[in-house]
Amino acid sequence: MSFPHELLRTIYKDEATTRGIRRQIRACLEPVEVDYKGCRMRVHPADNNTEFQIWRIGRTHEEAALRDILKKLGTDPYIAFDVGANAGSFSVRLGAHAPKGSQIHAFEPNPEMRKRLVHNLSLNKPNEVTVHDCAISDQIGKMDFYIPDVNNLGQARLNEPFENGTKRTVQTRKLTEFLPEDETTEIAFLKVDIEGFEDRAIEPLLTEAPKTQRPRLIFFEHKHNSLWKTDITALILESGYKMVKEYGRNALFVKPD
Repeated sequence: MSFPHELLRTIYKDEATTRGIRRQIRACLEPVEVDYKGCRMRVHPADNNTEFQIWRIGRTHEEAALRDILKKLGTDPYIAFDVGANAGSFSVRLGAHAPKGSQIHAFEPNPEMRKRLVHNLSLNKPNEVTVHDCAISDQIGKMDFYIPDVNNLGQARLNEPFENGTKRTVQTRKLTEFLPEDETTEIAFLKVDIEGFEDRAIEPLLTEAPKTQRPRLIFFEHKHNSLWKTDITALILESGYKMVKEYGRNALFVKPD
């Protein structure tokens, strides 16, 4: 027997509801199409934390950051990279915001999450978003990709197994491959959410790409560093960026004019 999502949401958010009942509610939640800050998304709240937050409160934990980023991107066409696009919480909003002529590249190697991403983009029909089925790294080739056996598919990651989970082999590419041919064309925004592999994705843009094409804005989980090979926060700061604001474990860095 299924119950209306509004009823389940009300019970879940009630302060009197126990943790055990909340776990049971979440485990039984069916996919549902919802309003996501003026966009449409079909969310699967039972097995992905980002989608669950959109179901529960209509936004993700990155909402304040995303609002600030959209303001800073302005009204001129821009190029953006969404690495670890998940179900599309960033790409959907970027696509809705982007002026005509913009280019948004969304990277998602997890087949299930990529399917959800493509569907959510189709609900909003943003012509500016291109989805890529590869993982982003500091090398071109193939790597093991691990998907956890828990209720958060967004935790899938490269090269670091989970105690319980499944393994796939995925193609890896470098962000430098997606830079415009015109070296004077800047990347306006880079978001990276790839569970401890952030350094491998970001570093080539700072060490191999022309300085003119380094991202103007970089947003990532800068305290998720236990699996890093390079202190990417230090490298970003050494490259002239300034941290303008922290949002929990995430931070936004801006390249000086």
